[in-house]
Amino acid sequence: MSASGAQANNDKVEQALHDAGWRVCAPHERDLKPDATAVRAPHPGLNGVCLYLLHVDRDLSGLVVAGAETADPHELLAEADDLAAPLAAQYLRRTWQERPLPFRYGTNGRVWCFLNALDAEHLDGTPSADAPQGGARSRHVFAPARPATVARWKRQAVQHPEAPSLRARLRWLPSVHLDPRRQLYDAQRRAIEGLEGSLAADHHRALIQMATGAGKTYTVVQASHRLLRHAGAHRVLFLVDRYNLGEQAYLEYRDFQPADSRKPLHEEFPLKHLSSGRSGLADSDKIVITTIQRLWCMLTDRTPPPPDSEEAQNFEGSGTAGLGRRLPKVHYSATLPPDSFDFIVIDECHRSIYGAWRPVLEYFDAHIVGLTATPIGPTFAFFENNLVSQYTYEEAVADEVNVDYDVYRISTRITRDGSEIPAVTETQAPDGTIEKINTVVAQVDRVTREQHWHQQAEDDEYTAAELNARVESASQIRTVIETFRDRLFTEIFPPEANPDTGEIVHQRTVVPKTLIFAATNRHADAIVAEVRRAWNAGNKFCLKINSETSQPAKAIKDFRNASETRIAVTVDMIATGTDIPALECLVFMRDVRTWSYFEQMKGRGARIIKPEDLRKVTEDALCKDRFVIVDTVGVTEHAMVEARPLVQDDLRELPSLERLLKLCAQGTPLSVADVSTLAGRLSRLGQRLDEPQLALIEGCAGGRKLTDLVTGLVHATDPDRLVKERVSAAERTEEAPETDQSGPAADGETAVEVVLAQALRPFVEREALREALLEAARRRWIKIDHLSQDGGVIAAGVTDVMRAERTVEDWRRYMTEQQDKFAALRIAFQDRRPLNEVQAQIDELLSMVSPPQQQWTGQKLWKAYVDLGIARTRRRRNAGLPELLSVLRCELGLDGGDFRPYRDTVELRFQEWLARQETAGVTFTEEQRAWLKRVANVVATSAAVSVEALDRHAVCRAEGGWSRFRTVFAEEARTPAGLINELDRELGA
Repeated sequence: MSASGAQANNDKVEQALHDAGWRVCAPHERDLKPDATAVRAPHPGLNGVCLYLLHVDRDLSGLVVAGAETADPHELLAEADDLAAPLAAQYLRRTWQERPLPFRYGTNGRVWCFLNALDAEHLDGTPSADAPQGGARSRHVFAPARPATVARWKRQAVQHPEAPSLRARLRWLPSVHLDPRRQLYDAQRRAIEGLEGSLAADHHRALIQMATGAGKTYTVVQASHRLLRHAGAHRVLFLVDRYNLGEQAYLEYRDFQPADSRKPLHEEFPLKHLSSGRSGLADSDKIVITTIQRLWCMLTDRTPPPPDSEEAQNFEGSGTAGLGRRLPKVHYSATLPPDSFDFIVIDECHRSIYGAWRPVLEYFDAHIVGLTATPIGPTFAFFENNLVSQYTYEEAVADEVNVDYDVYRISTRITRDGSEIPAVTETQAPDGTIEKINTVVAQVDRVTREQHWHQQAEDDEYTAAELNARVESASQIRTVIETFRDRLFTEIFPPEANPDTGEIVHQRTVVPKTLIFAATNRHADAIVAEVRRAWNAGNKFCLKINSETSQPAKAIKDFRNASETRIAVTVDMIATGTDIPALECLVFMRDVRTWSYFEQMKGRGARIIKPEDLRKVTEDALCKDRFVIVDTVGVTEHAMVEARPLVQDDLRELPSLERLLKLCAQGTPLSVADVSTLAGRLSRLGQRLDEPQLALIEGCAGGRKLTDLVTGLVHATDPDRLVKERVSAAERTEEAPETDQSGPAADGETAVEVVLAQALRPFVEREALREALLEAARRRWIKIDHLSQDGGVIAAGVTDVMRAERTVEDWRRYMTEQQDKFAALRIAFQDRRPLNEVQAQIDELLSMVSPPQQQWTGQKLWKAYVDLGIARTRRRRNAGLPELLSVLRCELGLDGGDFRPYRDTVELRFQEWLARQETAGVTFTEEQRAWLKRVANVVATSAAVSVEALDRHAVCRAEGGWSRFRTVFAEEARTPAGLINELDRELGA
């Protein structure tokens, strides 16, 4: 490396030190301002390497070994390790604690490696027994720590000599104790313990997977308190990608009361919600909540839009804040240095915000913790497959942390098959003749909602896939909404009946809190209008909550808390993350093909809520023991893919048509990928335009059709052609004289640029063409089909076929694996053994099941068999042991190998028993027969009967219970108790 090159590289190192707050100086200048100096100390034994001695509070505390830009930073850090003890001995009187310098850096000017020797030592320099083998572990950092940070590290080391650094203290955290005032679920405790175990092992990234609604945020609030209190963390950052999620997290932190403190958390460790990108941090701020977009604004000195503004919704709505293909460029920020946070928690990290935002996250020298209910492939990759805790939705339901759900399917003719808008309709004139009328249909601009009427030129047939994408059917929306209304309190939320008498004991009349997912903003508008019409209700009854909503935070609050607001319609805004515990119904009027996104949407209804809190907003609700997915598009009936491409092209958002055309206007060269994207967007645009619009674009393009322009772009990005251009350019370069290598085709890359530039020339040179394309893109019309009549509902009912198939398939596989034990259970059934013996065998079989089927219950199995039509009954809820016995007898091949409801089995046994009594000459009075039927009903509902059961069973108790039974059968040869035991043996289990 030349002397000038070495000096330039040293300048980079010194600039980095200067930016971090260090005064770089020569040895003789150190005492002028000795508190925060980086003293230049060239070492003759280190060839071409410069040494900087870091002084803080007049103490020599660390060193930087800087080498050439081609040097390996790890090797330079190894040099720093070797020099730490000799330098401390050389400057013994100035060295902090008279020990080897603990804070060590190695850098080539571009990459910095850091090692804190205190991570593996006690303050007296002796090795820590619980430290990693081989001593402290180094890590990459964006820049050196500030002097104030080093000073804080030193103070904490003196305060905690047995664990003198943060990473050392992470290995000494006390055990997790349950909070008696708000007890941690076992899953939350396991998550905290898993996280702290990962931190103790010095893993920089950790992923926590917890089911939606299972308390992820509360778990991290607890963990944050422990890290601040017991590990002495300087600051925790809670990062979201939607402003309203930040508000939710702020309330969770603000309301937390630690069990071992008289102060709420925010009084002990000040809490700050960053709503402005330019507002800085005070040293006293210990918990910071913000969006990653606003964090980026702070790092780059940008001004974000105000919270809750329309600009803010667009800014944060896509998760990338208009970055386009670009990754955010990050430079050192004095406002927000890399050592600002010790821990960063990323909420809803399945959204892959780290794809585009990775440079922002990796700028900070912090442990990164991810929270999600639905991790996908890129999530695991970013967190290095370090899943420290897993808590599934099924586990949460079994623990009663979440509620389970039912699926109610509504299918209409147009939803399934699509329809056709005819060009001509026929009607009968008053004189009896057939009159043909040209069809006039409305087209609505999706953005401005401007409506135009035009005459249909030809028949327009549209498929189910085009519904609400190209064509909107008023009749289809009306049919779905009216069916939902008409069956809401008969089938979706049916009356509660007494299981013994069938008498209705509770009938709901208040529409449960319902969230409807729409396909587009225009679709949402149509649904809102139809809901208000169907219920003859005002504006407050049904709200649209989306990016266009003027005050989305207020709208969400009203939907959550106001009793008069019963239904909300959204597209994406409250599809994930937002907590509305009183939600009891989700209506899917849009399809979703992504597993993770569907799980997030489904999770809106999974929250538990106390009965008294539910009744504050839904007065006639008894409790929330389930929620209902109303599937109007078949979303629950098809397979889901693993990941939705929220951002594409290596997790980066493809640039908009407007940005690409703006680059053309500026003359900025476009990459091959950008040109290919432009071709794709223009091709899709052309398919949506009518003839007048295409003619206008052709005129602005100098007579060239849009298809020709697209073809030119496609040919320009053809890989084979680009390879040929590079090869041809290389051959020309080899043949040309050495002095002539500066022409436009002197190398392959330039040759490719020429090809792309030729294809882009019309877009670069013609402003009118660019404006015409943008105007056409903005005028995205959707056709309104007001002619087709949906023809009513094809199918409606409670079903969840996909989940049922999976459940039954898993159950049958388990029976095969445990065939010996199930064979023993078959013998127990055949021998008519007592219920307690049979039930013990069933409990043993269920206890052996491993996750994720660990939460199998009679209720779940029964629902699956009903949904698949194996159990021929409509009763799905409140299943218990009798229903489980029916399932088992069916699968074990009893009852003729066919499914037989347990009540039918009991009835058959009862009739057989009566026949045997008659054969034996035993007769019963009318009252005795009535009592025997009541006893049989007890067996049908409980799988057993006893003397005590006659006093517990409502119908029997109403007729006098055991006392009356004993009187009625007092004259029989068998004692009343003996008769009960006989019926239990003959009819039960």
